[in-house]
Amino acid sequence: MMRTSQRSLGRLAVALIGAAPVLPSPGPFQEPSPAEGDVPEEAASAPAPDGAGLDGAAEGARALSLEDALALGLSNNLGLERAEVDAEVARFEALSTWGAFDWVFDMNGQFSDSDSVGSSSLFGGDVVSTQDSQVNLDLTRPLGTGGTFGFHFDSGLNVTDNSFANAPEQYRSNLSVSYVQPLMRGAGEEYATSNQREAEIVERRRLEERRQARQLLIHDVEVAYWELVAAGQQLQVAEAALKLGEEQVQREEARLRAGDGTEVDVLQAQTEVATRTETLLQAQNNLSQRGDDLKRLIVRDEASALWSERVDATTPLPEASPDELSLPDWQDAFQVALGKRPDLRTSRLDVDTARIRLVRAQSERLYGLDLRVDASSGSFNPDFTDALTETMEFDYPRYAARLDYNMPLQNRTASNSERAARERVRGSQITLEEAEVNALAEIRGALRDVRYRAQAVRASEQSFTLAKRQLEAEQQRFEADLTTTFEVLQFQQTLIEAASNRSAARAEYAKSLVALDRARGTLGEETAMLRREVAVDASAAE
Repeated sequence: MMRTSQRSLGRLAVALIGAAPVLPSPGPFQEPSPAEGDVPEEAASAPAPDGAGLDGAAEGARALSLEDALALGLSNNLGLERAEVDAEVARFEALSTWGAFDWVFDMNGQFSDSDSVGSSSLFGGDVVSTQDSQVNLDLTRPLGTGGTFGFHFDSGLNVTDNSFANAPEQYRSNLSVSYVQPLMRGAGEEYATSNQREAEIVERRRLEERRQARQLLIHDVEVAYWELVAAGQQLQVAEAALKLGEEQVQREEARLRAGDGTEVDVLQAQTEVATRTETLLQAQNNLSQRGDDLKRLIVRDEASALWSERVDATTPLPEASPDELSLPDWQDAFQVALGKRPDLRTSRLDVDTARIRLVRAQSERLYGLDLRVDASSGSFNPDFTDALTETMEFDYPRYAARLDYNMPLQNRTASNSERAARERVRGSQITLEEAEVNALAEIRGALRDVRYRAQAVRASEQSFTLAKRQLEAEQQRFEADLTTTFEVLQFQQTLIEAASNRSAARAEYAKSLVALDRARGTLGEETAMLRREVAVDASAAE
């Protein structure tokens, strides 16, 4: 009778392990379909237990593909939005610096009324009264050459009772045009526009930081998504393992009631159920935590309904075959990274900024030598129109040229500032070289990790297949009364671990592909997405 119960248990275990009807394909105890590349809809999801939210209310479920998660993250993530705001601020600040070359208009007017006591007979009267009014107009503009263009015009009226004056009322007008050009310190467009070019580099740097924030977000969302999928598959494994354990308890209790079993066998099976229940609870908690990790990246605020919903990941983990996997050579991948990685781009921009500051410091160390050229005209006339006409037509022109020279005797501030700027250039170049070396090491490590993870997937598939065959063989021995229930449970546990390892290996392979794209600086770009799709399709077609 004991042998009959053992054989019945063996046949029942074979049916449960071989069919595993509660698990979708590819489930924890099923091999993936070798002939079909399309994954059925029920196989894509990783079902979570019907639990309750933190507030005790029942949670709904929302199906979410990887593309949906990425779209939500790119739309809602506050870190990415902050990076976009910083980029816009830098753009407007860069545009504002060009206002240094805008025209500047100044105007002022003045009026004076005075009485003066004559000190001699030639003063023009005992008391001379004078009223003077004047309007001044100035228009200036700094130029990209470092020079400054200026336009000045003033017009005034003088009223006096001085007997020696040509007329009691007399209008005056003056017009002058000037240009000042530095010849040594501050000369040239490279110096004059250095602040503007530096601000533009800051803008480009913010754009690269925004791009880097976008790539980091995509990386984090994909990693969180694959961890959610893996957690769902681990939950499937735990559920299947618990079900097998509960059925084993029922059989051992039946054997004990029939007199074929012992209480120790029942206790052993119950202990295994308790252990697997604990594992299931851990898997449920881990699935909920992985769901919150993903929500944190793709939900904008606490008011989102997604916080109270369970996320069902519908995109399956990619499979891999090292024979079909096509990866670039590390030299080619590094060349791509040199042009694509945001951190290398920002390092090169830092070098450009340091060089601009060096040019400015070198110019400021020079002696001052400025050329000033003036052309002016003026007129005095009792008639306002005549005074204005004579001034505008340059009837009485005046021309002048002047050189201004300035030489600091020690010039310690400027000379040491230049030395500091030169060292900053050297330091920024060292930082760039260090970043390139780190990028190279990261790329080599990422390529190595993808190859290793792909091989690990294949090894885990082989381990799963062998564990399944091993269990089937042990069950045949069990039917022949050549082994014990304990040994069958041990081989069941081996199969459970192999199924868990297979899911974990595929999740790590998916994350390694994301890490490789990030190391190359192509994460989120169409070529990177296409490469991952090709890798998934190639493995699914095996």
